[in-house]
Amino acid sequence: MTEQEERDLARRVAEDSDVFDFDRALELVRRRPAGAEKLVRMSEEMKRRQEERARARERRRQALIEDYF
Repeated sequence: MTEQEERDLARRVAEDSDVFDFDRALELVRRRPAGAEKLVRMSEEMKRRQEERARARERRRQALIEDYF
């Protein structure tokens, strides 16, 4: 992995993390790149699921509004 790729992955790890700042994320990437990539995938999956739940809530809300008005 090039230094630029390491830095990009570290930025992605640190982006939404309460635990990792950029320097700690970069250290993680250099020591355990597969673990860092897994964290990013898990974070992306969690965001996707949260968005799906939000859309489902909005559909239910709209359905209730339509039923009562």
